[in-house]
Amino acid sequence: MNGVRLRHVVHVNPPCPTFDKLAPSSELTFLPMEAVWADARLDVTRVTLKSDAATGYTRFQDGDVLLPKITPTFEAGRSVLISGLRNGVGAGTTELHVLRPTREIDPRYLTYITQSRPFLKLGEAEMYGVAGQKRVPDDFVRDFRVDLPAVEEQRRIADFLDLETKRISQLRELTQRQQWLETKRLSEFLRLATSTSSGVPNRETGLSWMPVASTAWPLLKVSYAFATGSGTTPSSNDAKYFEGDVPWVNSGDVPDGPITTTVKAVTSAALRDYPALKMFPPGALVVAMYGAGATKGRVGVLSVSACVNQACCVLMSMGRITAEFAYYWFRSHRDGIVRLAAGAGQPNLSQELIRKLKMPAPALCEQVNIVQTIQRQENVSRVKIEALRKRQDLLAERRQALITAAITGQIDPTTARGGHE
Repeated sequence: MNGVRLRHVVHVNPPCPTFDKLAPSSELTFLPMEAVWADARLDVTRVTLKSDAATGYTRFQDGDVLLPKITPTFEAGRSVLISGLRNGVGAGTTELHVLRPTREIDPRYLTYITQSRPFLKLGEAEMYGVAGQKRVPDDFVRDFRVDLPAVEEQRRIADFLDLETKRISQLRELTQRQQWLETKRLSEFLRLATSTSSGVPNRETGLSWMPVASTAWPLLKVSYAFATGSGTTPSSNDAKYFEGDVPWVNSGDVPDGPITTTVKAVTSAALRDYPALKMFPPGALVVAMYGAGATKGRVGVLSVSACVNQACCVLMSMGRITAEFAYYWFRSHRDGIVRLAAGAGQPNLSQELIRKLKMPAPALCEQVNIVQTIQRQENVSRVKIEALRKRQDLLAERRQALITAAITGQIDPTTARGGHE
């Protein structure tokens, strides 16, 4: 093998003459970062005009290797050998390095180099920028040293890795499918909070987000079954209101499960000076009315006495519907309830909206049975989903370890068959 720097066998971020030759009205492939994957998730279906991608985008062509430069995409090893571009040309996010192999290096072998552990670990150490926006400099790519075998040997190694990584990808896809099925199965159990499984027919409710419900159960507005409340945020400029021992629930603390801890706590002075900060008892149901990401619509049951901020609505049962039953009902219909908020003037849930929602009210003994049934299935599903998640992680580790071993000469593809014939 010959130790060489990639700059001697790879053009890093080169010009794209194929792009330059296209007419302004010609179509080409467009790749945002979310479309760049090293597996079947690679999406080359987006198309744009050359005139619309003439400035502000990275240019590449069939046969190039695209290397994400920004964290955490770089560390995930999402580099890809690109092909099948419209008119052989693409444009996309500026968060890509373009690697164009010369005749001395096989394009697939180059791709596997950029997915190997040494490349990723050393590249991570060379990143610059602020947290969350760190990037790998192109000089790191140019100066990365590899032991480069003859091109025929590179192709033989690439053929071996193509076969073995394909098998691993198939196992990962199967595992992902199993995770989806288990999540779907749990969703079906959550529906027990709306429709009985005892053969009693359903009736139409006239509600788009809950079109049917059991005919055996009356529908009650939340305001008829629960007393509701919320909270506020003390002045952040006054330190005497924070770092206390009173749990203060923010929407980000609502986990679709028991609320046992909070990120922040307030003091007794905050409770004294802010009348809107009320203490709610253990067992109360908390609904996140707004927040970052997928927080909106999450629910949790208080395990301790706590106050909340203005982004949370607290429901305290008045006896007709238990908080545990309502917890599963809200989870079952979260998507539909959140869409109600999206249709309002301000796309957030509100106490008023939540109080107007209608939910089924089975007999209390039936609510207990339904909750116990769902909890048993949830426990089973949680164990299965966690096991499947660990399998995904192990398969990802196996893929990278195999690539690293083959690229660094630790295994001989002639004898290493990955356990398959």
